[in-house]
Amino acid sequence: MRVLAALLTALCVLALSGCVTGPGAPKGGPTPQGFLDREELPSCGTVVLEQGEEVPTGDIACLEEASVAGAELAVTRPSTEGDPITQYYRVLPGGGWQIYTDMTRDRYGEGWWLDECPDALSMSQLGECTNTRL
Repeated sequence: MRVLAALLTALCVLALSGCVTGPGAPKGGPTPQGFLDREELPSCGTVVLEQGEEVPTGDIACLEEASVAGAELAVTRPSTEGDPITQYYRVLPGGGWQIYTDMTRDRYGEGWWLDECPDALSMSQLGECTNTRL
């Protein structure tokens, strides 16, 4: 009987956990076509960071050494509130960088953004970028 009661309680909690709505609730959302249609580039991997952690130097080096063929690195880090924000850093063949930012799982995020940085020299020296909401 106790097992059944615990199981029913767990099922109710699971069923109600998806019912959070309104401001402050992580929203998710569709992936924009502009991101789906991006040119495929060699991968430098995926990094998931905890609060305050930095992108490992080896992953940064992978991007910065890829100026001829291009490359992409996906980095997920928590927002101030702990919600995941994923950025796709892209070194384009022949020069320039793009950064796609997915804030759809951040309760205060604003969807998807694209930063295009044609004169970027490195991940820390992006120069002037244009910012577009997707």
